[in-house]
Amino acid sequence: MHNTECAHLLAGAARKDITPPEDCLLDGFAGRTHGAEGIHDSLTVTAAAFSRDGETAVFVGLDLLELTDKQVDEIKKRIEALYSIPGHRIFLNCSHTHAGPLLASRFNRDFCPEGGLCYPDESYVKNMLDAVVSAVGDALDKLSPSTAYYAEGETSIGINRRAKDKSIYKGPAAGYIGIFANIPNPEKAIDRTCPVILVKDSDGTEKFILFGAACHPTTMSHPNYLVSAEYPGVARALIEEKHPGTLSLFIQGIGGDVKPKQVALDDKFRSGDYEDVQIVGETLAREVEEILGADMKTLDITIRSSEKRFPLPFDDTWGEEKFDFYSGPEHSKYRQNWSKLWQKKLKVDGKLPESMDISLSILELTPSLRFLGIAGELLTDMGLILKALFPAGRTLPCGYTNGRIGYIPDSSVLEEGGYEATETVFFTTGIPAPWRKDIEETLTNNFIALEKSLS
Repeated sequence: MHNTECAHLLAGAARKDITPPEDCLLDGFAGRTHGAEGIHDSLTVTAAAFSRDGETAVFVGLDLLELTDKQVDEIKKRIEALYSIPGHRIFLNCSHTHAGPLLASRFNRDFCPEGGLCYPDESYVKNMLDAVVSAVGDALDKLSPSTAYYAEGETSIGINRRAKDKSIYKGPAAGYIGIFANIPNPEKAIDRTCPVILVKDSDGTEKFILFGAACHPTTMSHPNYLVSAEYPGVARALIEEKHPGTLSLFIQGIGGDVKPKQVALDDKFRSGDYEDVQIVGETLAREVEEILGADMKTLDITIRSSEKRFPLPFDDTWGEEKFDFYSGPEHSKYRQNWSKLWQKKLKVDGKLPESMDISLSILELTPSLRFLGIAGELLTDMGLILKALFPAGRTLPCGYTNGRIGYIPDSSVLEEGGYEATETVFFTTGIPAPWRKDIEETLTNNFIALEKSLS
């Protein structure tokens, strides 16, 4: 039992290894044709706990692409049973590395049976879940009187990947390789916020550093077959080297349409290597150090939180006619596979799902600093809409938090089309259509409801 009944802030952090087997199936790129070929660097889970006046919250950063709803539910259920911390106080954020293990059932991967699903390694999943719960327990064991400080600056590591010429998204479908490929767009604004929380022990010793950025960990593309935490792992290691005895925790922001600028060419992105990964991580670590050296403000922690799963409606204009269209021989194999799957489901069930539940959460450390958790891959404009929703203080929207159901664009991107709006549907299990175009109203209304239920 952990004693958290203290009028002053208590804080603690811990880390566990979650590196998968060296021949695991990697996730993040559909173009891979076989399993991993080895381990480049370890994957970890880092937990950072804050507690005051009997109220405890835990940030958990994972070197993984995503977690499923089932995995999230198990983690939170076990933590609540063991440590009496409610699920809405646990912020599970994945870095979204594309060099980590498959954790959700997938189809339309070259290493899957044609038209069928491929599955994660359940033995690894069990060990990973155990490690997450253990890391949280260790962080709680290390709770001690502390002071937290906050500052934020900007990071330069990212660049938008949505094309300036939106007309390309209206042309004949050419699949992911072609008109749906990522195209550097330096003119498109992205969220460059780099938040930093520094926690010190009562004697002034640094305990842990929480920092964030909004950028895909995809410096390397599908030719990479080594397990890696990618640039967030490099940044963490360098920060910890500069601050001996501390742990650092990376939080991923709203980077669904953002890639590392390091690998941007004039009209396309190249597939980087580990030297590029090192450069991106070094850049982010240097920017975090600059923020740590600035005027950091003391955080008067008063924890409040709220979490709920809400239905996110699908575009109901998609149906049998679309499935018939995309199953035609003029379309790519992965589109045909997807169409045949939904034709079969429609025949068996007689109807299509109208929506998919998405987990949304607010974790407020102070009335002037709140983290929004979205169980989806948030695109920049959608994230900025949510960021501006709360007029007081700082709001930090974070994707890949407490699960992931797919890309979350705003209505303008859904109208434009392209990979994040339409093409991703053909790779995402359980989704028969893009999202309905009133998606901003749906999400903002849900967050307004969540704010009213903060406790």
